[in-house]
Amino acid sequence: MLLGGDNSRSAVDDRRQARELALLICKSEEAITAFLSYCDVAARDLLMPYGDVVMVLSIVLRIRRTLDGAEIDRIIWDVETRKALAAERRRRAEWRKCELAAERFRAECDPLDAATPRSRPDAVR
Repeated sequence: MLLGGDNSRSAVDDRRQARELALLICKSEEAITAFLSYCDVAARDLLMPYGDVVMVLSIVLRIRRTLDGAEIDRIIWDVETRKALAAERRRRAEWRKCELAAERFRAECDPLDAATPRSRPDAVR
């Protein structure tokens, strides 16, 4: 399981239902086991980039015990908005560092500009 080993009744029932559904397309016990293993890996690969959203949904679901589609959408929107704001703050902080470095560079170069003749910029006094 993505969220850890949960041995609750609902997790056991989920596994039972998964086996029943696998029986629709698999003939042997080995095929069922292989198919469910593949499904587990595929689900993990699909959900892993959204692990933060899955964790938040899991926490809220454990607290509230039920969520409807609109509530889930609001939670996802909130998590994604907070991530975007944090990324934008980091981007702006990095940009500010670049601006400060450019100002320092410009300040260091100004005395050099004063020493360079305007008619022949390649000749230094």
